Amino acid sequence: MMEVMIRNADGNLEQTDRDYAAKKLSRLDRYFNKATRVEVVHRELKYSKSPTHLIEVTIFADGKTIRGEETHSTVHAAIDLVGEKLENRLRRIKKRIVDSYRHQKMEVPKGFDEPTEHHEEDDAPIRIRERKRFSLKPQTVEDAALEMEMLGHSFFVFKNQDTRKVEVLYKRNEGGYGLIEPEI
Repeated sequence: MMEVMIRNADGNLEQTDRDYAAKKLSRLDRYFNKATRVEVVHRELKYSKSPTHLIEVTIFADGKTIRGEETHSTVHAAIDLVGEKLENRLRRIKKRIVDSYRHQKMEVPKGFDEPTEHHEEDDAPIRIRERKRFSLKPQTVEDAALEMEMLGHSFFVFKNQDTRKVEVLYKRNEGGYGLIEPEI
């Protein structure tokens, strides 16, 4: 059984909502061999006309991190939406892992060998529709943000002038930027 931690960024999430989230999301542990914990963050978004609830869920299991988020006017509906989104994603991932092991004629790891429901979209292979190559010139985060804005992209890969590492700058849904700094 995995631990479900609920953090409330705004301090206004009722105990019934916390219990609902814990019950709904604890079902996801069937997709893992060893699920350690689920973190749920609730925020009430102030920029919309009507109250909107954002539910962010991060699952730590089998050495992997899976994340999803959804918004809705009610907390329970947002929890349901993100739960469905994650369950669909986990089902597809689990099928790919099992298929990969079977293709390599290896034994499927414990926890992945039980049958799951089959959906047609699970069979869709990963298709790369376009490849791009570009040179990475060292630049500051500010220069990368400017170039990203000029291109109209939601993310930008660049070589950080200060760290000399390849990093990814991206726009966050709620405004501002995020920076992904790979550890190699």
